[in-house]
Amino acid sequence: MNRIIKYGEDARSSVLKGVDSVANIVKTTLGPKGRNVLIRNNLDAPIITNDGVTIAKAIQLKDNAEDAGAQLIIQAANKTNKVAGDGTTTTTVLAQNMIHEYLNYINVNSDIKENVVQVQKDMINTSNQISDYLCKIATPISSKEDITRIASISSGSDQIGNLIADAFEQAGEYGSVVVEDSKTGEDGFESIQGMKIPNGSVSSFLLNDRVNMKTDFYDVNVLITADKIDDASELLPILDFIVKSGKKLLILCDDIENEPLNMIIANKLKGLPLNVSVIRLPGFGQLREDLIEDLCIATNSTLISRDKGTTLKDFNPAFLGEVEQIVITMTDSIIKFKDISSTGIDLKVNRQDRVDTITTQMSQANEDESRQYERRIANLLSGISVISVGGNSEVEIQDKKLRIEDAINSVQSAKEEGIIPGGGYGFLLAYMNLVDESQGYTLGQSIIYNSLKSVTEQIAENAGYDKEEVLTDCFEKKLGFNALTGEYQDLLSSGVVNSVKVDRYSLINAASVASTLITMGGLIVDENEKDQNILQLQTGSTIPVSI
Repeated sequence: MNRIIKYGEDARSSVLKGVDSVANIVKTTLGPKGRNVLIRNNLDAPIITNDGVTIAKAIQLKDNAEDAGAQLIIQAANKTNKVAGDGTTTTTVLAQNMIHEYLNYINVNSDIKENVVQVQKDMINTSNQISDYLCKIATPISSKEDITRIASISSGSDQIGNLIADAFEQAGEYGSVVVEDSKTGEDGFESIQGMKIPNGSVSSFLLNDRVNMKTDFYDVNVLITADKIDDASELLPILDFIVKSGKKLLILCDDIENEPLNMIIANKLKGLPLNVSVIRLPGFGQLREDLIEDLCIATNSTLISRDKGTTLKDFNPAFLGEVEQIVITMTDSIIKFKDISSTGIDLKVNRQDRVDTITTQMSQANEDESRQYERRIANLLSGISVISVGGNSEVEIQDKKLRIEDAINSVQSAKEEGIIPGGGYGFLLAYMNLVDESQGYTLGQSIIYNSLKSVTEQIAENAGYDKEEVLTDCFEKKLGFNALTGEYQDLLSSGVVNSVKVDRYSLINAASVASTLITMGGLIVDENEKDQNILQLQTGSTIPVSI
């Protein structure tokens, strides 16, 4: 395939078109009066959403040079979403503004040769400085009302905000909140006993639902091993049992090598009914050992461990435990425990006995150890709130689910690092307290400082207000702009808040991608395909091993 090479202004122009293509559609969703976007492809039903990451994932431009710029912005937005659970739109708005700030400078000062490497360093350092400032002004969330506010703003719905706050309250301090389709058609939630593990699937090819990138299995057997799985042949009897029995299997292990993993994938791709999920056990040292023991008791599993004299070669179906449900993504896993095993064992009693043991240990522990014990108790008892999402159409349900998931992620981030005024005013506070307009700044510093205004400007514009007038009033009044009411307020007191983690990582990731792009002096891409209707499927390397 031939390749296209572009230099200088020609390369920058193509990349900028791609950046603008993504940013101009994503940023229309920002704020309480942002609009939705209709997404339609040939494989799925159309959806209407204001979820930035969903919109970004749907974008692929025909021109490969422009698409390169688009994908870099999408990459930054996705990174923010992965770390903070939200903020894709904010990341996009900030990154676009930073890139335009630089190019505008170059266009006006074409005779000045800036050291782009130094500009990049200054942008990164300044974004980190602002991130530190946002942490300093953050307020810890302390009440159900705080959670309601965050969830309501993130989802754009007071009803959803109240539902999420109820779910978090029921789940407890260390519990988790997840989302599923309603079986009744109505919204609601239930509390279940289960555990959230901060590790996802070891491979996307093991996910059962490749559209939503998750596995959702009911009535699952569990195999727990403290060892690394490095021999494909040792897995064959286990997988043979699963295929012949028609069961589903969750493997929890220290790690898995490519050979046994590729064997599972190869046989799955062949069409075998191989419903197998594999996740790595989190933690290390004593913490991991305790977690393994908790899981074995909670699932009625027999641990396979070389240290205890057993290997996968010793497999017996009696080693397998049971769980009611697993929900696995690429980032985390939810395990819903059974109360009664298929053999009649009261697993709820087993978990309570384990909790009693942990409680006794905790009474003799120091403060740090006590927190670990509390988390373990929460994993065994308090568990998970499951929000059921209903609606009158698939389009409505899908949109609501995305809103709820974003809101849950925002709450989780806020619980970790606290909240700051929303509506972009946190960034304006950083500008007002860190920037002395009488002082001279480097180009990199100026780019970051000026970008801090862009979020408030875009929210105002989406709400139908003059963005420059709103910005001026915010600075003069020393108040934030509530785009929903059109009033200038103390946004923190008014309940217009945002997770500081979301805003921090939005800024950091935007600065990262923007500062990298400005160092670009050329561009090499494949020549555009003549037939744009060809669907390219991603495939992974497999080995031809049959069960």
